Amino acid sequence: MTHSNGSTPLIGSVFERKPGLSTSSSFQSKSIDSKKTGFPSVKHRSQSAFSRARVIEKTNGQERPRQPPTVTSLSPRPSPSETSTDDWRRQVEEENLRKVESMTAEEREEERREILERFGSGIEGILKKARVVRESREVKEDNQIEVKPEPLRVHTPRPLKAPRKGVLISRPSSPLSASSTRPPSRDKHLRFADISPQDVHVYESAPPSPKRKPLALAAPTANDGPTISLGDFQDHFKLPSMQPATLSAETAQQTEFQRTAADFAAEEGTPEDIRRRFFPTAAANVPSLAWITGPDSTISQAGPSIPSLRFDLTGTPIPSALSSTLPTHLGLHHHAEGTHAGYTLDDLFLLSRSTVPAQRASMLDVLNRIAQKLADGHKDSSKGIPELAGQEKELRKRILAAGVEAMGERGSLGAQAIAAMWTCLVGWDEDLISIEGVELKEASDDDAISSLPLEYVLPQIATAIRAVALPMESLTQLLAIVHRLVQHSNEIAVKIVETPTLVASIVQTFLLTPIPPPDESSYPDPFAIQVLITLALASRSNASMLTGPADALLRFVVTLPNSSSYPLSLATTLLSSTLRLYTTLASYGFYAQIATTAYEHFDKLGRYVRSEECRSLQLRAAWLGLVEAWTICARDPHRTTPTHEILWSQIVGWGWNEDVLSLRQRLTPENGSVWAAIWRAEAAWLEGASVNGVKNGESEKSALINGEASRLLEEWTNVKDLVRLRGISKHANVVASAIRLWLSCLPSASQTGLESPPFRLPFKDISALCAVVATHSIWEAAFGRGAPPFSHLFCRPLSGLLSVYLDLSRVMPGTSDDLWMAQAFTIVLRLLPGDEDSAIRIIEGAVGNIHRSFMESRNWHVPPAIWEKNGMDPIMPFLTYSLRVKDVVVGPYWMSPKSISTATTQRLPPQSSINPDTRKELSLPLNKDWAFVPLDYLLRSGQTDIFKTLPSAWNYSETEVVRATLLLVRVEREVLKLHGLQTPILSREETVFGCMKVFMLEHEQQQESIQEEVFRDSIVGSFMEDTMAPFTIAASSSTPSSSDSRPTLEVVAKRFLGDSIPFYQYYTDFVGLYDSVSFSHPLFARLLLPPTSMRYAVDYRKYLWADYSHIVKTIKTPIEAVIADSVDEYLYPVETSAEVIGAYLRTLVKGGLEGFVRLVAVHHIACNIWPDLRNGVGDDGKAAKLLQAVVTQCGFDAVREVVLYRQTAGSAAVLPPACFEQAGEWKVSRREFLGHSGDLVKERIEKLL
Repeated sequence: MTHSNGSTPLIGSVFERKPGLSTSSSFQSKSIDSKKTGFPSVKHRSQSAFSRARVIEKTNGQERPRQPPTVTSLSPRPSPSETSTDDWRRQVEEENLRKVESMTAEEREEERREILERFGSGIEGILKKARVVRESREVKEDNQIEVKPEPLRVHTPRPLKAPRKGVLISRPSSPLSASSTRPPSRDKHLRFADISPQDVHVYESAPPSPKRKPLALAAPTANDGPTISLGDFQDHFKLPSMQPATLSAETAQQTEFQRTAADFAAEEGTPEDIRRRFFPTAAANVPSLAWITGPDSTISQAGPSIPSLRFDLTGTPIPSALSSTLPTHLGLHHHAEGTHAGYTLDDLFLLSRSTVPAQRASMLDVLNRIAQKLADGHKDSSKGIPELAGQEKELRKRILAAGVEAMGERGSLGAQAIAAMWTCLVGWDEDLISIEGVELKEASDDDAISSLPLEYVLPQIATAIRAVALPMESLTQLLAIVHRLVQHSNEIAVKIVETPTLVASIVQTFLLTPIPPPDESSYPDPFAIQVLITLALASRSNASMLTGPADALLRFVVTLPNSSSYPLSLATTLLSSTLRLYTTLASYGFYAQIATTAYEHFDKLGRYVRSEECRSLQLRAAWLGLVEAWTICARDPHRTTPTHEILWSQIVGWGWNEDVLSLRQRLTPENGSVWAAIWRAEAAWLEGASVNGVKNGESEKSALINGEASRLLEEWTNVKDLVRLRGISKHANVVASAIRLWLSCLPSASQTGLESPPFRLPFKDISALCAVVATHSIWEAAFGRGAPPFSHLFCRPLSGLLSVYLDLSRVMPGTSDDLWMAQAFTIVLRLLPGDEDSAIRIIEGAVGNIHRSFMESRNWHVPPAIWEKNGMDPIMPFLTYSLRVKDVVVGPYWMSPKSISTATTQRLPPQSSINPDTRKELSLPLNKDWAFVPLDYLLRSGQTDIFKTLPSAWNYSETEVVRATLLLVRVEREVLKLHGLQTPILSREETVFGCMKVFMLEHEQQQESIQEEVFRDSIVGSFMEDTMAPFTIAASSSTPSSSDSRPTLEVVAKRFLGDSIPFYQYYTDFVGLYDSVSFSHPLFARLLLPPTSMRYAVDYRKYLWADYSHIVKTIKTPIEAVIADSVDEYLYPVETSAEVIGAYLRTLVKGGLEGFVRLVAVHHIACNIWPDLRNGVGDDGKAAKLLQAVVTQCGFDAVREVVLYRQTAGSAAVLPPACFEQAGEWKVSRREFLGHSGDLVKERIEKLL
């Protein structure tokens, strides 16, 4: 192409590029679009690339012309065709139509197949839609006003300017891009969705430009079609920008056709439109393009099963209606199901094991917050998370396990893990932190602590505390976790002490802080000393190992609170806790030598406690408690470990007694707890003086009696109405301390009575108080269903009060032997583990009072044979054996010289192990039927070692042991009834089961003669008759007492049989024994009946009446001798078991039934026949058949009794023969009922009615 003057033109002819061909502008834009840093500029996806390009052009003043320029070629070229686009399309269509008409059917099918292979099966529908759109557009254009186009003008091309940095130069418009040259039908239309206020969620802290909602890439399913692995996919697929700059003409045409067809097939902006526009060569089911499907498509693919309960980052449940509308910038969509805000529990537990520490810490924080809410619901049912009701136990364990798994990590992850553990272990039952003196293994019913892998947890705690790499708050939480584990059980406490460096790390980190402290964060933590105290209370072995760390705590004794570098309150608490730790060690006889080693410092401490400068009652009580403990250790220096660690001469030389007495001047009568500590310390001094002092401590006792103590005791204890004091348990310790001091003032030789008391006490009020405490229902409630598992701990001060009151009552003038025995039989049931020495003393005293003169003075006849065999001596070893021999020895409420050498723990066992209604390893508390315990040892003679420990002089027979046992039971009941103490009296079921034991002594025994059977002994039989007499129908009152409040035989038997052997099995053995050896023994027969009452299961009646029906006729028990409150117990509710009714009928048919068993059989048969007895309930047809069987099989007497039997439910039972002789309208209804039984039956019995 040449210029007119022959020179080469600067710009040649400009040709429009073919659609689909790429240009080099993409490279230019990439090279220019960068900042000084070399990184590409930020591109917001909220603005399309085309819009950004237009904005840049406007900014640079290079706005594109709306009309294409007219270019004049410098060389001749053909003029453009004048044919319009529509004419061109029409010509193409006509040409295609002619070509198709000239093709054969085979050629048409072949072309059709090629098109389908190339463009897919949906091309036919796409073409149809495109044609419809085109035709509708033509109709629209025909209706529009024709506008003449503006004449084309020639534009002189401008030279390209150098682009500015950071500005994106737009490339030439695509044929499918939106522009003014696009056909009118492709113009965009602005559309608005119909929304309501509920569709808009405003979040308080939402940023002005939220991020795009992240979409999760779902895994391919079978419905997704063919998929390609990521490795293969990268080889076959390239993004358009990565393709070569030139494409073949065929490929360009295909791409153009596909994109043009897609524009008509899919609405603009839909996922399919995006894929066809920008990824034309990608398959429809490519996994990497799942992000374009949008939330709705994800939901449809994921399925409808979406968990409804989701949580935000504060652990608060998100309503299901709100979870799909929350914005994405809240951080609640980072989980597998990304269209719903919030995390399910499965998401939280899964992400809590993430490999990203920050994400893992965040999830543990959410789990911790959820656990806090669940813990609040555990304490208060109105709180918590209602959607998780019933799942608290399982979730607690799962959250705890998640925390344990991450507790060894560093940084915030480890801190969050420890916080979650603290919530699940400590915060769950935060009220238990202050509970000391009992194992709390039953405090949580889900047993979360027992599920911990302690072999992993404890070393991790030791490492964390020793390293001090975590925040102090986390270390304090670890300390609280250790304390809760110690509270759980003695076994865990031993493991904690045995864990290497754990105790040493606690002492070093929390107690041995720098002096003076650099800041408040370096202060010692008194709670660490409490952890050591709890460890020492758990076991003797723990206390022994803690004597080493106890040396380090002397720093708090050496520096008194008034001169300490710590705040006064902190220094006082540290000192008080240290003294209490030393007192705990002294309860085992340990660490008493420190009183000698550090005497100078303890002397200064004593002066400070007695001074006006000391205002802490807590510190004074702790100091008095330590003085009392070391005084008891010095009473018998052979009991300490090692021996002679502290001597009585040292106690006297140090003058602790005078120091204690001088402290009284600083107290007011309202300081009850400190007064109690003073009285106990003085009592310990006087008790030691009685053993080690001159003339049994007479001078020491007289000095106290003549001093000021008498007036102060009267002033404090002279309360007008002690019975109505609130918080009996709180004040019981104070009253008991006063009684103990009073008893310690007694002369050693005057233990049988006094002319005048050492000092005055309100004896009448104290007696009334103890009477209420001893018979109060609190004892049953403490072990009842629903009681806190540590409730028996609060009964310990009450048992201590009752124990010392019994000692007081015995030396009081006017207390008779039977009164004291009644008190002893009552109080012995209230003693708890640790009171074994008191129980032995009470039992030996009460049983020792049963002698010939005691019985004769009250006209209670006892066969001489009893006294010939030394009265109660045969059973005394059995009564106290279980109290003396045991592996676990709990320290008493008040320590003694014996306990400091024998106690293995200072904590009460769990409630279940000492429940009176279960067989237990520990002996206390005693059951009401404790007097039958010698029979237990006889029945288990092959399983106990008691017979190996009996004294050599013990030589008694089995019969003599049974005689003495039954006499003790009889005397106990009589003295209790004599003084109106009904609560400790044996119940009917306890008495029945005790007598059953007498007969069961013959079980599995080879008897050579009848005389050897114990139950045939005349004295044994007489005692059993006397024992059972109060519980017969003849002895019962006219108004039967309710049996619902009494324990059943099954409950009573569990005390002896345990949980492994049911009472039903015991009863079957009992019935079998009766069948084999009884020979119709009358009392033996009577004991068969109680389990067959309607109060018990039908199995007992089946076994006796059906399986052993042949022995029923040997039971000749008269009605008045039956063991029951009322005969109604056997009559109502009416028997409904067909098998038992059949057994009643068979025994009645066989004949021979007499007395009570005949009444039972007739009653239940008649009540299953006559409508007036069954109140219209039941099947008349079955009743008629039963009546027919009675009439046809039974004798005349049986038929007459069944026909004429009449009883009214709810009123007093009518006994034979009156129950067969009543008149009334009921006979009319029975005559009418005979019509259902047939003419034969009606004819035979109609005359009876």
